Amino acid sequence: MSWLIDPGEWKPLYEHVKSRLRLSFEKDQEATDVLSRLLEEMDNTVEFDEVKRMADGKKAAVVFGCGRNLVRDLGLLMDASTLLLIAADGATTVLLGHGVKPDIVVTDLDGYIYDLQKASAEGAVTVVHAHGDNMHRVEKFVKGFKGPLIGSTQVEPRPHVYNFGGFTDGDRAAFLAYALGIREIYLAGFDLTGEPSVCPGKLVPFNRRLKKAKLEIASLMLKHLSSKGVTIKGIGEKT
Repeated sequence: MSWLIDPGEWKPLYEHVKSRLRLSFEKDQEATDVLSRLLEEMDNTVEFDEVKRMADGKKAAVVFGCGRNLVRDLGLLMDASTLLLIAADGATTVLLGHGVKPDIVVTDLDGYIYDLQKASAEGAVTVVHAHGDNMHRVEKFVKGFKGPLIGSTQVEPRPHVYNFGGFTDGDRAAFLAYALGIREIYLAGFDLTGEPSVCPGKLVPFNRRLKKAKLEIASLMLKHLSSKGVTIKGIGEKT
């Protein structure tokens, strides 16, 4: 199956997240199975090796979150042609609004669907994540994506659905970059310690306590990735 992170490395991290957020492995797995079946039926489904070929030659990636500092950080983006641009969910709306086209969009489908599908139609690879709380959105929206499509999960992988590691869209995008062979990652629109903000077009009601917990988990995940030899910096630190 499609493990792109060692299961022995990932499962303790997932168990930690479960202890914080009371996730259901069974529901996460059910959603993964649903996504796998949908992707099996679609002719724009791609596999990881195809995404990896697209990223060949890129030495660094920028992962865009939708913190309050995203617009400021976009002003620090220099020669994007040398970088792999990965948008986390709702950040896609801000990027498109500023004329920045992401190469990859990582989403659990609770951002502004119109913009997620627009980025897809313009050629971005969409990495759709399935978990127990978004099964209905997977069933409703996945077939509306017309560009290259691949699945991700936080439990056991299935055909067309990979486990890259990571939990929130933002840190999972960083784990994806690592799986693609990139060891230099710049973060834009990330504010992991400040007041949580709401992404544009967010479909899920804002829960400050839950968002704060997820930011803490994202920070933990990024620290874990750093421990594997990945350089992770704010985009303002790019030289």
